[in-house]
Formats: sequence, structure tokens, C-alpha cells
Amino acid sequence: MAVRSLFGTIVDEWWGRHKAHVDRAAVERAMQENGELTPAFVFLVFVSCAIATLGLLLDSAAVVIGAMLIAPLMGPINLLGYAIAKTDPVSGRRAGVALAFGVAAALVTSYSIVTISPFIPPTAQILARTNPNFFDLLVAVFSGLVAGFSIIRAQGGTFAGVAIATALMPPLATSGYGWANASWEIFSGAFLLFLTNMLAIAFSVAGVSLWYGFGKWPRAADFAWRGAVGALVLALLSIPLVRTLDSSVNQAILSRQVQDIVSNTLPADTRIQQLTVQQTPGDTAPRIQLIVLTRHFDEALPKKLEAVLDARFGRATALSVDQLVANTDTARSDRALTQQVAALLRSQAQGSSMRASVDALLPARVSGLIQDEAARTLTVYLLPDAAPSLPALQEAERQLAAKFAGYRVRVVPPVSALPPLLFDADADSLSADASRQFDASVWALKRWGVTRVVITAHASLNEAGGTTRTLAEARARNIGKLLAAQDIVAQNNTAYPVTGQAALEREAGAAALRSVYLTLGPTAP
Repeated sequence: MAVRSLFGTIVDEWWGRHKAHVDRAAVERAMQENGELTPAFVFLVFVSCAIATLGLLLDSAAVVIGAMLIAPLMGPINLLGYAIAKTDPVSGRRAGVALAFGVAAALVTSYSIVTISPFIPPTAQILARTNPNFFDLLVAVFSGLVAGFSIIRAQGGTFAGVAIATALMPPLATSGYGWANASWEIFSGAFLLFLTNMLAIAFSVAGVSLWYGFGKWPRAADFAWRGAVGALVLALLSIPLVRTLDSSVNQAILSRQVQDIVSNTLPADTRIQQLTVQQTPGDTAPRIQLIVLTRHFDEALPKKLEAVLDARFGRATALSVDQLVANTDTARSDRALTQQVAALLRSQAQGSSMRASVDALLPARVSGLIQDEAARTLTVYLLPDAAPSLPALQEAERQLAAKFAGYRVRVVPPVSALPPLLFDADADSLSADASRQFDASVWALKRWGVTRVVITAHASLNEAGGTTRTLAEARARNIGKLLAAQDIVAQNNTAYPVTGQAALEREAGAAALRSVYLTLGPTAP
């Protein structure tokens, strides 16, 4: 008993000493002032998010770090952890309000900047924040401990390191980028990183606050319950992070295996310039993109590599091989090849991001996308299944052109019969609705490269009395003039009356015969 009493006395004395140098009033004041929703906090949120978003778009690490150092969200997060330690619902509510506003304002700010900017594919700074893993959680926990220590012990010099180690605003800005580009993968990955950092810092600050005597240590039962809740939150948060880490490790192993196999299979005068291996959980086979530098183009190389990889992994692999042919060993040739590889890699990354944006904006499935960086053109081909109306596709092309302002965008609809152009009774000119349909038909003809069509004009029975056929001919002439203004040659035909027209009108209505049809086909020069 004497030994236990002595040990308890030593611990109590040490415990008192380590808390003696803490200015409790100053800590309370700093926590409350920095953690509430104030005009200064609002200003810093908008400014830091704007800087972070621009840094991400510019792919500038220095600019992104500048946004990290502002760190306006650290104040509410620290106050949240402090409130947890003290079991102070009022302070917790204040911190929650400030955090909710800060997150929403950051997302809206980033979304707005990305939306009004020309399209920029995901940069390295953006992609670096879309794949968090368990190590990020550990970094956030240790940084949170330092954050609590720096405030309680007035060690302000360590705060900058915490702000850089656990980035809060750049992940939110990345989420805004994903939101603006309709990329759920980017949005969810970056927001998970922010959530990881926020919760880990809050719980760590709560632990440090308890350690320095802010709040009362709960009873054993309460402490176990609260600890279990905190541990459960971090455990649930760590599940996707551990999976991501496991996926990254497996990806690295797979990439190394593929690199060894490819290196051993390539001819002696051929070397790997770039190798990318990807396999998502839903893929049945790895997707491999390979760029090789060779002296002679080998047409059989892709099939040869596929056979070796399929035999090694026991399943089919999706392999893409680009061969860059070098004829000399001069430094100029090497520089040209390096530039060619860099341009090809940029084109692949940008094409992948463009495809995601195109798929999100178009109301039809895409069969192919051709991007010409030299000509700054983007051509999208659509599948013929359940294609929407031509006016809808024409409007989608306008939206894509606005999205990719630096490109000349062309959406090519599937070749199909053009819808009829309907006229009002006794009219030989198009109505407003029919004019829009005509414009969309001309747009489709130009996208198909068609410069010659056949016009077939109709009229309903006795629509204009004895001059009904003349009315149909006038419709054909007027449509022909409109087509000629668009550099489309037309052959005019008048079909009045058509065989069984009376029965057709009873079935489809007279309005269906007050029409002009445009059909594709050769015409006489």
C-alpha cells in the first residue's frame, strides 16, 4: 500500500506540473474566437478556396500550399474537438455551424471558378487528392495531436506544419472540381480525404484537451462508452481507407509484374517509354497502356505481348500499345521523341476526362470520341440506339462547345431518316416550330457530310381546292431555296395525291400529309 501511495503521489505531482504552465483563459479565448462563424472567417474561406482551386487548375504546388497555410477551417475543427472534451454542446453547435458554412461555401466557390473557366483536365495536384488511404488517416491523427498541443501550449510555430500536413481546403476545392465536371469519382475521393482529416483532427484535439485538464475525465463507464463511439467512427472511416491502401499495394505489385513481363518480351532494340496499369474492382482484366521506343515498327508486337500477358495472368488483358519509331541516335531525335511522348500522355489524360464530361452532358450514348490537339477539334460520334431528337442533340452540341471553349466541337448523330417538316393548312412557308426542326435537319446533314438530298412535298386532299398541287410544289421550292442557302443541293419532287391518300388521312390525320420529306441519296448534278 505504501508503494502504491507513493506512486500515486508522484503521478499526481507530475500531472499537476504538466498542467501548471497552461494559460487556461487564453486557451479558452483562442478556441472560441477562432472557431466561430465571423465575417473574417467567411472572407478567409472564400479567399483560401479560390487560391486552392486556381492552384489545382494551374497544377502549382506552391499556390496550393499557400491555400493550406491560410487554413480557416482549422479553427472550427479545433473548437469542435475542444467542445467534445468539455462536453460543451453550445461550443459544439457554434463549431458545427461554422464548419457547415465553410464546407458549403468552399464547394460553391470551387464549383463557380471551375464552371466559368475553360475546361482543364484533371491535373496532378487534383488527382493526388482523389485516392486517400489509411496512411492519410494516421497523418491526420498525429497532426491533430500537434494542433491541440500548439494551441494549448501556445506553440504557434508548429501550426503551419499542421496546416500543410493535413490539407483541408485543397480536398474541398477538388470536390468542387469533381462537382463542376460531373465526376463522382473525383468528388467522392476528395471529400473522403477532407472528412478523414476533419474527424481525425477533431478527435485528436479532444484527446489533447482532456490530457491538459480541459473538461472532466468521465467515469469509467462513461469514458468507455465515449471512447467506443470515437473508436467506432474512426474504424468506420478507416474501412474504405484500408481498402484503398490495399488496392494501391496490389496495383503496385501488378504494375511491377507487368513491367517485368513486358521488359523480358520486348526486342533488344525496344524499350519502355511509359507503362500504365489499371485494374478497378469491377474489371475482369487489367487495362494496360504501353508506349515503347523502337527502331522498327512491329505490327505483331501487340498480339505477342497480349499472348504472353494472358498466359501469365490466366485471363484476357486489355492492352493498348503505341510504338514510337526512332531512326537515329541524335540528341535532336531524342528530344523530339520525348516531346511526342509527353503530348501523347497529355492527350490520353485529357481524352479520358473529356469522355467523362461528354458522357455526362450528352443525352445519348457515345460510340467514339476523336480529339485533335493540333486542330483543336473534338468530334463525338453517337450510337444509333434510342437516339434523342435532332434539336436535342444540336442543343447538346452547343452545351459541349460552351464547356470546351478552346475546341471546335462537332457531335455526329447516327445516320437515320430525317423527320418530316410539317406545314400549317394552306401555308407554303415553315412555322416557327418547323423552322427549328429544319435547322436541326440541316445541322445533321452537315454533320453527316451530305450535300445532296431529295425533297418530296405533299399536301392534304383538296387543301387549296384546285391549286392544291401548286401548293405542294411551292412548298418544295421554298424548302429547296432554304437548302441552297446552306450549300445543299436538292432535287424537288411533288407527290400529290399519293396512292391511298384518303385512307392515310383517315388513319394519321390530314395534318400528317401537309409535309415535306428530306431523303438522302444521289441526285443529278
